[in-house]
Amino acid sequence: MPPNRWGARCLSWLLIASLLTAACATRNVPPIGAGGKPFKPESDEVSLWSQAEKEEEALAKKAKIYDDPLLDEYLGKIGDRLLPDEVRAAGGPGLRFGVMSDPTLNAFAMPNGRIYVHSGLLSRLDNEAQLAMILGHEMTHVTSRHALRFTRDATNKQILFTVLAVAASIGVAVASGSRTKSGDYVGAAVLSQTANAILGIGLQLAAIAAINGYGRDLEREADQGGMEKLVRAGYDPNEAPKVFQLLMSESKDRGSLETFFFGSHPRLQDRIESTTELVNTRYAAAAAAADTVKTSEEFALRMRTVVRENALLDIRAGRFKLAEAQLDRVAAITPKDPTLHLYYGDLYRLQSQRARAAADKDDFARKALEHYERSADLDPAFPDPFRQLGFLYYQQKDSERAREAFRKYLALKPDAPDAKRIREYLVELER
Repeated sequence: MPPNRWGARCLSWLLIASLLTAACATRNVPPIGAGGKPFKPESDEVSLWSQAEKEEEALAKKAKIYDDPLLDEYLGKIGDRLLPDEVRAAGGPGLRFGVMSDPTLNAFAMPNGRIYVHSGLLSRLDNEAQLAMILGHEMTHVTSRHALRFTRDATNKQILFTVLAVAASIGVAVASGSRTKSGDYVGAAVLSQTANAILGIGLQLAAIAAINGYGRDLEREADQGGMEKLVRAGYDPNEAPKVFQLLMSESKDRGSLETFFFGSHPRLQDRIESTTELVNTRYAAAAAAADTVKTSEEFALRMRTVVRENALLDIRAGRFKLAEAQLDRVAAITPKDPTLHLYYGDLYRLQSQRARAAADKDDFARKALEHYERSADLDPAFPDPFRQLGFLYYQQKDSERAREAFRKYLALKPDAPDAKRIREYLVELER
C-alpha cells in the first residue's frame, strides 16, 4: 500500500475515533419544560438553529428526500403523541418529520427540531411501537438540547471542525465500489447518498447527528428519554430493545456501510442491554400490561409504499435478499399493485443477469417475465412494464414481442427520457 494512502486512511480512522470517543458536554443545560418554565433559547442555541436550517437546505439539494405527505403526516401524529405535556406547554422548536430515500438503517435529529428517518430503517421496523421508539429517541435529542450540550464542551466543539478533514481524508469525491474490496470501509460508506452529501459538503451538525451521534452518555440518555415517551404514550416497551436487536442482526448482512452509520456492535449491544434493563425494572408494569399498543392499521398502510420504494434501492444496490423480503411484505398487503410486480420483475431480471448457472438464469428470467406481464395486465396504461418487457424479449432474441412491447411503451409515454434510445432499438428489430 502506498505510504500516502496508508497515512490518509490512518488519519480518517483517527478522526472518526475521536468523534466516537468524545466526552459529553459538561455544562448544565436543562431540558425544555424543566421546572415548568417557559422555554427561551440562548444566543448560541439560536446560532445552532440557524446553522441547522442552512444545512437542511444544502442537504435537500444533494440528498434525496422521500416525497410522501401522508407518511410525513403520520410520523408527525406519532411525534405529537410522544411529546410530553411539559415540553408542549414550554414551547420550543417545532418538531418536523421527514424521510430520506436511503436504504441504510439510520435516523437523526437536527437541533432545530427537524427529524429524518431513512427509508431503509422504516422498511425494517415491524410495528408502530418500534417506530415510536426511534422517533422518541430522536425527539429526546431535541427536547434535551443535546446539540447545545455537545457543542458547549470545548473538546466536542473542536470536533465539529474535523468533518471537512474526514471528508478530505477518505476522498468523498472519488469514492467508488472498489473501496469495499480493498478494505476501505469508511470510503465505501460515503457511497450512501445521504452520507456523501453530509461529508461531501461538510455539513457539520448533520454529521454529528447522523453519523457520529452525541457520545455514549447522551445517546443513552436519548434511549431513556425515548423509552419514557414510549411508555407515557401507551406503547408496548417490550418493543424498544427489539429495535436495536434488529439493527444488530441486520447490520451483519449489510456490510460496513451500516456500521458506519449507527455504530459498532458493542455500542448496539450496550443499547440492547440498557433498554432491556429498563423494561425489566422501571417499566416492568407497563411491559406486563395487556392494554399497551404495539401497532396500528395505519402503520401497515403508510409503510407499504416506502417499503416498496426502498426495495428498489436495495435491488439497484444488488442486495437481492433484502429487497425480496421487502417486496414480499408489500405483497401481503396489496398483491395487485402493478408497481410491486414491476419491481419483482426488476429483481429477478437482475438476478438472471448475474446468475452463473444456465438453469438459474432461465428460472430468474421466467419469473421476471411473469411479473412484468402481471404488472402490465394489472394496469395496461402503465408504461414501465412494457419497457422492461421489451428489454427482456430483446435479450431473449424474441424480436416480434420486443417490438410490440417497445411500441406500446412509446405509445403510452411518447415523451419518455429514453424515447430516442428505444426507437433505435426498434430500428434494429425491424431489419
